[in-house]
Amino acid sequence: MKKRKNANPKKVRRGGLEKPVTGILLVAAYAIALILIVGGGMIHRKAREPSPAAILYAAPPEPMEPAAREALEAFFEAPDLAAKAALVRDGARVLPMMVDFHETRGHAFPTLGKVSPGQAADFDGKPMVMFEVEPFSGPRFFAAVVWDGHRFAMDWESLTAYGTMDWIEFTESKPSAPQTMRVYLREAKATMPPPDVRLMDFNFQIEHRDHEEPLFAKAGEGMEEKLQALAAGRRTPVTLSLEWRDLTPSLRVLWIREIVHKGWSP
Repeated sequence: MKKRKNANPKKVRRGGLEKPVTGILLVAAYAIALILIVGGGMIHRKAREPSPAAILYAAPPEPMEPAAREALEAFFEAPDLAAKAALVRDGARVLPMMVDFHETRGHAFPTLGKVSPGQAADFDGKPMVMFEVEPFSGPRFFAAVVWDGHRFAMDWESLTAYGTMDWIEFTESKPSAPQTMRVYLREAKATMPPPDVRLMDFNFQIEHRDHEEPLFAKAGEGMEEKLQALAAGRRTPVTLSLEWRDLTPSLRVLWIREIVHKGWSP
């Protein structure tokens, strides 16, 4: 009986090494992949932006008046609309209003002749300093400088009592299209309306800084309660949507449609 020849020794050695080599390669590939995954996660964590909730808002300096006055003077000294817009509160929202008021409708920026010492106050929960400004010509006016969490900025809306239409034009043309106006609201119960509307039941008195004479206004039942809560016993700055309505063929009255904001900045 013939003896079986031994297999080729080279083939035996090569076959015996295949499994260890394959295992080593697999382990190395796994290690490289793990390094890339972990490293990528670390890179991602380093590049991640902080969430808005993590942004801290600083308290205003104490005392507030010097820093607020500096912001006030910077606004009045700014050379043009773009420079002034960078110094106002909520500038991105307010800029279109500034363009409409100053460029489209041609109102000049107010001037700063003298300014009274500032009085600390509160503006919708934000620290504020109120100044009384005496321009080079014209009546005095108030200017609010509000702390926005990082800086003092001019509250341009209260500075100009901005409305979507000039107040004089609004009162003379009596448009039926709604207009957004920043006005003062009062109860009219203790005040006799003008003689021509004496028999009408007007519950509210509307005042505007650009005109000495108040207007008397009506509102729907659902709106009356909200307005009375704002105006009870006080003169309240408020932003309203107003329009003129014909109650009779000969009587056109001011009508309060809605409260845009319980203050002068919606």
